[in-house]
Amino acid sequence: MTTKVLKLTVTALAMAFLIACTQNQILATLEASVAATETLVATLQVAGKIDPAVANEIENAIAGLPAAYRQTAAELSSLDADAAKAVKIASYYASTVAALQVLPPEAQIYAAAVSASIQAFLSDLPQTRAARLLASSKAAVTRFDARQLNAISHRADVLGVRIAGLKARSAKAGERLR
Repeated sequence: MTTKVLKLTVTALAMAFLIACTQNQILATLEASVAATETLVATLQVAGKIDPAVANEIENAIAGLPAAYRQTAAELSSLDADAAKAVKIASYYASTVAALQVLPPEAQIYAAAVSASIQAFLSDLPQTRAARLLASSKAAVTRFDARQLNAISHRADVLGVRIAGLKARSAKAGERLR
């Protein structure tokens, strides 16, 4: 009897440890994606650094990311099962992933880090052993640090403003060329 209790305790502690590692990894890859997007936007803000036509294509491709980051932060803080979270979150990035994949090669060079960071984040979501173990007995629900999620949401808001400014600047430049 004592052996069974000990084994159950060790198993529960191991699963809790794996879940904590998973939470940190998921938030780290999400923050890396936000940082990659911030870096790309900062590069786009430097006039003349990137050809205006290429910059416009990149801006259009990443325009939905601020909303995706905000929605992701909200979904990660929800009580949805992990599998449901993963499906919803993947849908938030679907159009951006598709847009990044069809960028011309000269634009993909600049957007590669953003694309890779999104893929890394999405691949981390439901793929943990702990989530699969818990899902076999009941629907797993992972709780994430609300403070970190709020910070990510705030950074997404700032990104949205910066991308809108880039698009407005591009529109003005296009009008001047006519």
